[in-house]
Amino acid sequence: MTLEIRPDRDPAYPGGRLLLMDGVEASHVDLADPTRIAFEYLRHLVGVIDVVFPQGDSLDALQVGGGPCTLARYLTATRRRARVRVVERDGGVVQASRDHLMLDEVPRLQVEVGDGRAAIAVLPDASLDLVVVDAFVGLMAPHALSTAQFMEDVRRVLRPGGLHAMNLIDVEPLELARAVAAGMRDSGGAVALMADPAVLQHRTSGNVLLLSSDTPLPPQALGRALSR
Repeated sequence: MTLEIRPDRDPAYPGGRLLLMDGVEASHVDLADPTRIAFEYLRHLVGVIDVVFPQGDSLDALQVGGGPCTLARYLTATRRRARVRVVERDGGVVQASRDHLMLDEVPRLQVEVGDGRAAIAVLPDASLDLVVVDAFVGLMAPHALSTAQFMEDVRRVLRPGGLHAMNLIDVEPLELARAVAAGMRDSGGAVALMADPAVLQHRTSGNVLLLSSDTPLPPQALGRALSR
């Protein structure tokens, strides 16, 4: 795999960096402003998190698959008591982020190279508020992160009112998203699916966000957040 870091295409943001894997834009981070989120699916996820966990609150979060830790940087920048752990399998991405993207300067962030499923399996019950899965092998989410056992483990480590979010890339007829949503539902709680209308109408492939919580997700508040 070829890893490349480029400056932001917009000269108005000199701190912006694009991370490309084999020539494909995989991640973006703004070193000067960690609250600036360039990728649309991640803006949607941030909108959901801000509704479920208002800014200023403490937050214990774990992300499986972090890339340059764009989401983690946002969470620590907007919540002074947030404690975020990122487990990323790709040691090259982590090292590049340390060497070139100021990763070690992010406060209250623990980053490690390892297996996300194994990391969650050994966590105590009710120890996290947020679990985010944003990991890929090529364009596919690893099967191990969509099994019934993994869903049950995530539910076990989440506190009441906690949120499990998973980002997928799917194509019609969204068989993967349907299967993961069913697994989330079976593990208990409310489930929501978010995607571009063109993806839902089977006109193109794209990001699909799946959200699960044991507390009903507020559709009106989420709608207002996403409309911004």
